[in-house]
Amino acid sequence: MRPLFFYPKILIVFGIFTSLVQAGQIQEQELKVLDDVQIQLDIQREWIQYRYDSSVKSCYSLFWVQRCIDKARVQYVKENKIVRDQELELHDRKRVVNELQKDEKDQLRIAEYQDPKKIQERANNRATYEEKQRLRAERAAELEERKKDAGKRSQENRQTSPLD
Repeated sequence: MRPLFFYPKILIVFGIFTSLVQAGQIQEQELKVLDDVQIQLDIQREWIQYRYDSSVKSCYSLFWVQRCIDKARVQYVKENKIVRDQELELHDRKRVVNELQKDEKDQLRIAEYQDPKKIQERANNRATYEEKQRLRAERAAELEERKKDAGKRSQENRQTSPLD
């Protein structure tokens, strides 16, 4: 029996001048097509299950019930294997397309990370952060110094107080 739908292995070759955006769009379109193919395979699988259930139900009207059910089961397994093989190819292709998309996203992230403007911005942020940390440490040191001198200042304030 010939399968209702056959999805051949498709390898998309990207030219040197194809931008990453176009490649991403092509892969998105291919993923949509692959999802449609998966829907068709699911419909096929449901149809196979329906035919099997119908065959088993009709077997109960025959004298050789178990033999009829066995034949129906053999037919069910054959048809289901065809769909499963197509599904395996489909899932392999989906995996390849998803890896290509991930690789492209990684390349974009690396390119963005290596952008001179971003490098300068990170350097400026780092310098600003270090300056803030230095100022924070100075304020903490001043506060500690003031805490140490608090008793002496308190004594001086009591001695010079006009309320005495």
